[in-house]
Amino acid sequence: MLWLALHLPFLPLDALHQSLTPTQPEPWAVVEQRGRQEQVLICNAAAQALGVKPGMRRAAAMTLAANLRIARRQPQQELALLESLAAWSLQYTPTVCLAPPHGLLLEIEGCLRYFKGLGRLRKLIAQGLVEHGWAAQMAAAPSPLAATWLAQLRPQAVIRSPEGLADGLASLPIAALPWPDDTLRQLQALGMRQFADLHSLPRDGLAHRLGHAFPCMLDQALGLQPDPRDPFEPPDRFERIVALNWATDQVEALGFVAKRLFTELAAFLMGRGLGVQQLHLTMQHEDRSKTEVTLGLGKPTRAADAMLAICRERLARLVLPAPVEAMGILASQLHRLDGQVLTLFGNASQAEDFDLLRARLMARLGEEAVQSIVCVADHRPEHAWRWAPCGSASPQLTLGERPAWLLPEPQSLELRDGYLWHGEPLQLLTRAERIESGWWDGDGVTRDYYQAQGASGRRYWIYQQRSTDSWYLHGLFA
Repeated sequence: MLWLALHLPFLPLDALHQSLTPTQPEPWAVVEQRGRQEQVLICNAAAQALGVKPGMRRAAAMTLAANLRIARRQPQQELALLESLAAWSLQYTPTVCLAPPHGLLLEIEGCLRYFKGLGRLRKLIAQGLVEHGWAAQMAAAPSPLAATWLAQLRPQAVIRSPEGLADGLASLPIAALPWPDDTLRQLQALGMRQFADLHSLPRDGLAHRLGHAFPCMLDQALGLQPDPRDPFEPPDRFERIVALNWATDQVEALGFVAKRLFTELAAFLMGRGLGVQQLHLTMQHEDRSKTEVTLGLGKPTRAADAMLAICRERLARLVLPAPVEAMGILASQLHRLDGQVLTLFGNASQAEDFDLLRARLMARLGEEAVQSIVCVADHRPEHAWRWAPCGSASPQLTLGERPAWLLPEPQSLELRDGYLWHGEPLQLLTRAERIESGWWDGDGVTRDYYQAQGASGRRYWIYQQRSTDSWYLHGLFA
C-alpha cells in the first residue's frame, strides 16, 4: 500500500476565515485555552510581522499588536472543513481517512496507473487545493503514520518501499513529532534527539518507561505492525453553519461568507460527482430569529461562482430584520452530475449559460416575474400555448410544422395579378392543412393552412378562411 498524507498547517485559520470579512491584511490570531491561560495557537502573516508567535500568551500578543484580532479555536468548524476536504479527495481515490486534527490520508496505490504516476497525481491534487484556497503539505509512504509525520516535517518526501521506512524516518527530530508533552520530556531527558535514536533502543525498555502503546506506535510507523484506518464515508447531504465573529447586516460581508460556504460545497460535490439544483440559505440574527431563503439554480450544478452570483442577487433584494451573527447552507437533495457533452469545437456551454441567466433573473426579479411558454393540446394556433411557471414541462404535440413567429393578429392578404401579395408575390409550397375546431367554446375556426414562399426566399404561414374565401398571414418561419 502507498499512503499520501495531506497536512493542513493553517486549518484553524482556514476554518476561521469562513466567517471573516475580506479585510484579511488585518492581524489575526487563533487562541486556545491551555491551563489557566489562553495561548496563541496560530496567527497570520500580518500578526507575525508585529512579533506575535504561536505559544505566546494572549495578553503578551495584545501588547505587541494593539489592533490584533483574536478568535477562539473552533474545533467543530475545523472538523467540518476537514470532512469537506475528505469528500473532495474522493475524486482521486475511494479510500480516504481522516487524520485529525490537521490531516487526511489517501490510499493511492491502486489509482497510480489511472493518473499516470505519483508525480502527476500529486500535481493534480496540489492544483485543486490551490483553486479552493487550501494550503496543504504532502508526503507519501507505505505506512499511514509515517506519511503523516513526513507531511508535517518533511513535505514532498516520498518513500515507496517498506524497506526504506527506517532510513526515511531516521532524521526526523523527536521534539517536532506530534507526541504527548510528557513523552517528549522523557525522551529529551534520555538524550533522544532523532527518530533513529529510538529505533535502536530495545522495545522492552521503551515499553517499561513509556508504556506498551509507544513501541507499538513505532512499529506501525515502520510498517512492522498493522495500522488499520476507518475510511471516510461522506454524508448524503451537505449542511454547514458558520458563526460570524461579529454580527453584520452588510451584503458584502455576507457575500464573502457565502462564497466560502459555496467553495466548500463545490468541493464536497466534486469529490462525489454530484450537483445541486436547490439550496436553502439560513441567517440567524442577534435576537435568535432566522431568515430563510431558497435559492433555485436552474439546473444541477457544482459551480461555486454560479451559486454565488444567484445568492448575491437574492441578498441585494433582501431586507434583514436585524444583523446576522450566523450563516448556513443546506443542500438536502443531491443529483448525479454527468460530464458535459463536448461539441466538435469544444464545450457546449450555451445551455448552462441560459440556465444560469434564468436563475439569476428569478433571483433578482422574483420567481413570478420569469415565466415559460408551454404548449396546449389545441389545434388552433392562437390557443395552442400558455404562460406557465419557469421550468414547467411542455407536452409534445403531434401537429404539422409550425413557424417560430406567430403574429398577434392575422393580417389580411390581397391578390395582385392572380398572386397572393405581402410585399412580394407568394407561391404556395404545400398542400392544405385543414384546422376545424373550437365550435364547443364559441371561438370556432375553419381554415386551410399553407406554407408559402416569396421571391426573397422568406417562408410564410398563411391560411384561407373557408367561410369567406379570404386569405390571411398568420406566421413567419425563421
